[in-house]
Amino acid sequence: MADCKLLRVAILVLLAMVPPISVSATTIEAARVHGEIPVNPSDVFWSNYGPTKGKSVVLDLQPQMITNPMWPAPATKWVSIKAARNQKEIAVRLEWVDPTRNDIMVQSQQYKDQAAVMFPVDPSGPVPPFTMGGEGERVNIWQWKATWNKEGAGSAGNEMMQDLEDQYDYMAMGSGSYYIYEPDGKLVLAPEQSPKVSERQTHIDPGMGKNEGVFNPGRATGNILSDNTLRRSPVEDLNAEGFSTLTTQSHQDVDGNGNWSNNRWMVVFKRSLLTEDPNDTQFKSREIPIAFAVWNGNNKERNGQKALTIFHILKY
Repeated sequence: MADCKLLRVAILVLLAMVPPISVSATTIEAARVHGEIPVNPSDVFWSNYGPTKGKSVVLDLQPQMITNPMWPAPATKWVSIKAARNQKEIAVRLEWVDPTRNDIMVQSQQYKDQAAVMFPVDPSGPVPPFTMGGEGERVNIWQWKATWNKEGAGSAGNEMMQDLEDQYDYMAMGSGSYYIYEPDGKLVLAPEQSPKVSERQTHIDPGMGKNEGVFNPGRATGNILSDNTLRRSPVEDLNAEGFSTLTTQSHQDVDGNGNWSNNRWMVVFKRSLLTEDPNDTQFKSREIPIAFAVWNGNNKERNGQKALTIFHILKY
């Protein structure tokens, strides 16, 4: 009995620590347009002189206090939302205040700016938990990363990938070097590309982009986090069924782009209304639940440490 009383007290204390989250969903109406929808968030299309005029909705962002590590003081307090659709595609534009541009993540103390939108994979069923779905209640997450934007994801190769030399101008390898060459397989340097290891005369490494033959385990195993050529755009197409289940889709379908200007990030996510991927949300009806999340790299936000919303309604 004493244990039960202690448990009840602990629950009450925990609930008192959690700030209230609004239970009322806001409706976001997408502008219905003809012609192409630009992924450039600064395009006049998204301004008050374009078809999305008057369609902006501002949502308050809440701290992530549902699971550890809790994040009671996220840096981003609100996000402005616009959306548009044509006969083929749907797009969502986010804008929020961020005084620092964090799009480099090479040093261990660096964190990147990010934003995400989330939809249920099965819009006809019950609305899944906004905590990245739940078991049997899968969600489709589109996550934009400022680092991928800087690296030209979707248009550039691995020569744009950032490396330690991008942060340390006079970095030199030690006598044993910190790169090794792949002994066999697709990462072997062709003779015309570079001298053999035994023939190298310098310990200065010109950088990952200029030294593509170095052994990269992530790239060798087809990891999208290590290989820029596997990315369709700066937006990663993912699925989840609750905390700690985030999984990269094998087929990437989401386009997007971000722009930092005047201490604000503006990001556009765009995808076809319908795809052939069963892991994707299919936009078949007139409305769908949608949730948002924003990470501020300067505030060391990453993973579950973020600002978020409950599910709202996107009418399209």
